[in-house]
Amino acid sequence: DRDETYGPNKPFRDLAWGLATQGIAVLRYDKRTLVHAQVMKDHIADLTVQDETIDDALAAVALLRSTDKIDPARVFLAGHSLGGYLAPRIAAQTSDLAGIILLAGNARPLDVLIVEQVHYLLSLKSELSDEDRAQLNTIEADAEALKTLDASTDPATTYFGIPAAYWLDLKQYDPVATAQTLTLPMLILQGERDYQVTMTDFQLWQDGLAGHDNVTFISY
Repeated sequence: DRDETYGPNKPFRDLAWGLATQGIAVLRYDKRTLVHAQVMKDHIADLTVQDETIDDALAAVALLRSTDKIDPARVFLAGHSLGGYLAPRIAAQTSDLAGIILLAGNARPLDVLIVEQVHYLLSLKSELSDEDRAQLNTIEADAEALKTLDASTDPATTYFGIPAAYWLDLKQYDPVATAQTLTLPMLILQGERDYQVTMTDFQLWQDGLAGHDNVTFISY
C-alpha cells in the first residue's frame, strides 16, 4: 500500500512525514495490483512491470508537475526494492524528473535474489523439513528454467508463479546499464544488514557507476 505497510512498520509514511517537516511535498499511492487486484489478475498472462509499476509512476510524476505549489522542475522519484530496481527505467522514459532515489534497489535479476533469499531464510533453521526441501527444489528449478526463456516460450509458462511475459520483459532490462545512460542526479541508498537486497547489489551499483559525478552512494 501507499505506506509500504509490513507488520507494524510503515516506512513510506515515515519518510513522507519526515520529508514534509522539511517542506518537501510527497505523493504516495497504492500499487495498482493492490487496488485493482482482480483486473490485474484477469490480464496476468501479459503482465509486465510497465503495467504493474512504471505507468503509474509516470502518471504520478505528471500529476505532481501539474499540481499547484509544486515546482515542476524539482520532482524526484524515490523507489524501494522493486521500485529502486526500476527507477532508472522509469527515468529513461521521461524528461520530467529532477533526480531519482534508489532505496535498496537490486542490481541483480529478481530470480537470483529469490533463490538467495530462500537459501538465507532456510539457513536460519536448525533442520529442514520435507516441505522446505521441496520449496528449495522448486525455486531452483524455476531459476534454472528461466535461463532458457525466450520469445518462443509458451506464454502460459510460469516461473515462481509469475507468467513468462513478466520475466521476458525483465530479461531485457539491465538496471545498471540503464543508469549509466542517465545524466540526472541519483542517490543510491542501502542497508548493510538487508538480506533481501544486499551489499552485493550495492557494490554492483558502485562498480557500474564509478566515475559518474551525478551519483551519490550511502550505506547504513
